[in-house]
Amino acid sequence: QSEASAVPMALPAGQRAELTLSDSTKVWLNSLTTFIFPSQFADSGREVYLDGEGYFDVAHDAGRQFKINTHDHVIKVLGTEFNVTAYSKENVFFTTSLIDGAVEINSHNNDQNISLTPGNQAYLKDGRLMVSPIQHYDYFLWKKGIISFNHEQLKDILKKLELYYDIRIENRNKHIENIRYTGKFRTK
Repeated sequence: QSEASAVPMALPAGQRAELTLSDSTKVWLNSLTTFIFPSQFADSGREVYLDGEGYFDVAHDAGRQFKINTHDHVIKVLGTEFNVTAYSKENVFFTTSLIDGAVEINSHNNDQNISLTPGNQAYLKDGRLMVSPIQHYDYFLWKKGIISFNHEQLKDILKKLELYYDIRIENRNKHIENIRYTGKFRTK
């Protein structure tokens, strides 16, 4: 059986979506995300494309690997729970955060391969994938419509809000951009 026709889904600014794929995998998509998936997966494997941010709870299937293609990386799993941030826009960094299970990340640019264990995340630094523990699990509340910041500089918070709402925020008070803030708010 071959994969059925591709289904493209593009979310506008400020919107989120939750869907269940044909294999029972649950996917939450964040603002300004494009997600392409087949209406039915092939017997040989499960493959999707993500440009943006998605939280995946992949249904276990030992015979069919689940593969997420992004603009610069491929994430491979059999059954696990994780978050991927991979917007192709400039100045937004790639991050994969593993909650449960195991993932393998392959980089298109430098043939770098990384396997993650639960509680860790891979991120780009100077063009190389690095691994560190997840520091802020409340970040993943975005899938419930809550934006959470934990001791982040205002300039980084503003970048994330610009991305989420697809707007430009101008800060004319430059001396406050390095002040760190912690807080949560609903997106609506």
